[in-house]
Amino acid sequence: MDYFDMNSFFDINYTKKYLKECMNSGNEPELCIRLNSNDYMIIPFKNSISFQWIGKTNETFYNSVEELFNSNLINQINLNTDWTKIEKIWFFGFDY
Repeated sequence: MDYFDMNSFFDINYTKKYLKECMNSGNEPELCIRLNSNDYMIIPFKNSISFQWIGKTNETFYNSVEELFNSNLINQINLNTDWTKIEKIWFFGFDY
């Protein structure tokens, strides 16, 4: 995996662009976020993108990055409005 400046992912527009690029290329990184002391995972796939509460729920699939970010998710999360509250961002399996 290429080195990333994980601080860039605190910018919602950077993250959306990155996830869209992954969906277009078929790359499936497991992007994790900590919000309200809970850990969640976002995984882009070629034709969908998933979101889950790590260790608590199964993946829920969305058709696009915009659909995911506009949806009301687990624990009343809305990524568009709550992104600035994220405490930590990392790729699953990698410690940054």
